[in-house]
Amino acid sequence: MSGHPPPKHDAARPRTSGPGPSRPVPAHARIVIVGGGLAGVELAAALAGHGAQDVLLLEAGPGQDLAHIHMTHPQKTATEIVFAPERDPHFHRPWRSQTPPHYTGISGLRRRLGGRSLYWHGVILPLEDWALHPPGWPAEVVADLTTGVAGKPSWYDRVTADLTAWSGGTLWDPAQPARTALGGHEFRPLPRACRRLPGDRWEAYTALDAWRGPAGRPVPPPGVQVHCDSEVLAVDVHDGRARGVLARTAYGTLTTIAADTVVLCAGTVESTRLAVHALTEAGALPQPRLGGLADHIVQGFVARLPADRLPAPGSYHLPTDPALRSYLRMDIHDDGPGRALLDVRVTGEQLPNDHSAVECRPSGELPWQARIHTELLPEDRQMISGQRDLLRDFWAVAAAELGVPATPLEFTDFGDADRDNTRVLPDRTRRQSAGRPETWTSLLGTEDHEGGSLPLGRLLDARHAFTALPGLYAAGPAVFPRLGAANPSLTAIALSRRLAALLAEA
Repeated sequence: MSGHPPPKHDAARPRTSGPGPSRPVPAHARIVIVGGGLAGVELAAALAGHGAQDVLLLEAGPGQDLAHIHMTHPQKTATEIVFAPERDPHFHRPWRSQTPPHYTGISGLRRRLGGRSLYWHGVILPLEDWALHPPGWPAEVVADLTTGVAGKPSWYDRVTADLTAWSGGTLWDPAQPARTALGGHEFRPLPRACRRLPGDRWEAYTALDAWRGPAGRPVPPPGVQVHCDSEVLAVDVHDGRARGVLARTAYGTLTTIAADTVVLCAGTVESTRLAVHALTEAGALPQPRLGGLADHIVQGFVARLPADRLPAPGSYHLPTDPALRSYLRMDIHDDGPGRALLDVRVTGEQLPNDHSAVECRPSGELPWQARIHTELLPEDRQMISGQRDLLRDFWAVAAAELGVPATPLEFTDFGDADRDNTRVLPDRTRRQSAGRPETWTSLLGTEDHEGGSLPLGRLLDARHAFTALPGLYAAGPAVFPRLGAANPSLTAIALSRRLAALLAEA
């Protein structure tokens, strides 16, 4: 990395590190992992399981608290932390949206060791065949995920078995029925990697569970060092290769850490920003931008109804409709004496396109700031219309079955910030009239499912390596060539473990 003056020092920035601020950041590591969220921690843990040595994980946020928010907070408070991020000291949005209100509001990072894995609801669904197969994902990756090769089980099967065991032997509440009928459909329990705790608390899976040491501080496995409050500003590139990273450490100092291998796991937008900068430095991009950014398109409604007319509380889903590229999910929650909250949503795939992009404006100061532009294709708008028809049909039939007035669902234009997914906040649902549904739509970037900007088989090869920049790799949803409709976590975990096996072999 050359030709760039150091970034300005921020005297207000905290200088505490999680695992041990007394240890200086090493000058060299065999593998540097950028980002300690779900993909990064999973990769580090899997590398340790292969006996890898000299692995360094750098996380921009603190590492003193490894607890899932639903373990430390009651349901109402935890929901508000997610949907009212000004209440979360770990929330951080380092990018600027060029197409607001998308990628604004609650769209951002949770800068702490564990990242979004300490906020998610544990939903694990495999990507659908129609999204995985050509012209989608590389055939080699698809085989590893879905069928396995050389007599080994598939990564989906291996990860699902591990998460089932972690969850206590089942991926749904045993009290839930195997089939639940409502709205003319027969729902199945939604698989979730969660553990219930006393006092109506619960936690979703994170690889950090095995790292929790005294007072909740992380104790990484042998071979892995973790340094928190260490922000990676850029990848160090020279002689046509990634040679390490430039980081601002917990002490406020700037240091270049040499590495044989650098893996970007900093979340889709941040990983893409770092990739844009590195590829620009290497002369591999005609302009400092990468397209293909996508998110899930999610819409739904909530209704307060008599509890005795609804199925048992729980989470349910229908198999994905390939024609609609979407799946229907139904959650039923207690809402006080004799009342329940019916929360129905449909999740679909935004198709990748070159006009949805992460771009940077080259600057003499680091880090370069990311700017996001997002755009819907005509196929996406057709899907949005189809999702709304599905929700209207479901509610019309469900209302008749429940014996309540079938008040028509009313939607505003997609992207209406006044009808976004913050309408599921308890304070809002509590003010709803009983029996009257309220619709909502997620703005793009607010589902924490964004991905697709560093796709396998195009920008990356099937081994997660950047074809134009040796030594640089990436993991997480950013590497998905297509998102499908399924929640991305199961695939992200499986790919991190697959990448660990590939790096260990190398």
